Amino acid sequence: MNINLLKEKYLELIKMEDTDDGIFDFGDLLLESDDEKVLEFHYEIIKSTKDKYLLTDLLTFFVKRKDKNKVGNFLVKKYDKEQNVSLKSEIIKILGEIKYSGTEELAVKEIKSPEYELRYASIIVLGWIGNSKDLGYLNERMLNDPEGTLRQCGAAAMRQIWFRHKSTKLKITQYINSAIRNETNPDALTGMIITIQDLYRKKLGIKESHYGDLSGDVTKAKEKCIKELDKILS
Repeated sequence: MNINLLKEKYLELIKMEDTDDGIFDFGDLLLESDDEKVLEFHYEIIKSTKDKYLLTDLLTFFVKRKDKNKVGNFLVKKYDKEQNVSLKSEIIKILGEIKYSGTEELAVKEIKSPEYELRYASIIVLGWIGNSKDLGYLNERMLNDPEGTLRQCGAAAMRQIWFRHKSTKLKITQYINSAIRNETNPDALTGMIITIQDLYRKKLGIKESHYGDLSGDVTKAKEKCIKELDKILS
């Protein structure tokens, strides 16, 4: 792979009025090789771009690379040195999407980070790749994270684990039963209620659209959910 050619094509791309016009041709060229120099170039243009739409495409190209283990090893090294929290969170998500072997360990390490973005990335990645032993980490966040949106994510990540590991149903139910009773944040409650609705195929008052939009009276739904949990666990 000719790095100079890549650099030339990238300069042509960012000069375009709309990078969508050339992104796929550039992406094909960028993904021709997983050579170390190409990975370095790919990482550097991710760090330098100010265009959020281009950034999304460039991050996605890392997921599409062929040698997942080589890419994972490269990104873990970058992660250890990276100071940009947003980029670190994106690295965790890329590692999760390519199912890199060290991702679970990294997510568990960062799940209590003082940085919101790192906690968020760690929670959702454990939902993607985790199993029953990771439920405890998610439960701790569902109970204790200071952000209601991340307590919601903790419940949602448990649901993702259940999709792959049906034997986790009772443990997840017990965790949510303990968490929901004292929870008052609408976001967090919605995540818990949706999870129980899915696990038990019940309609408790929260609707989820095909696009992930949620609606319903959370207060009434909480009451219904607690009554249902009392029945299930009695």
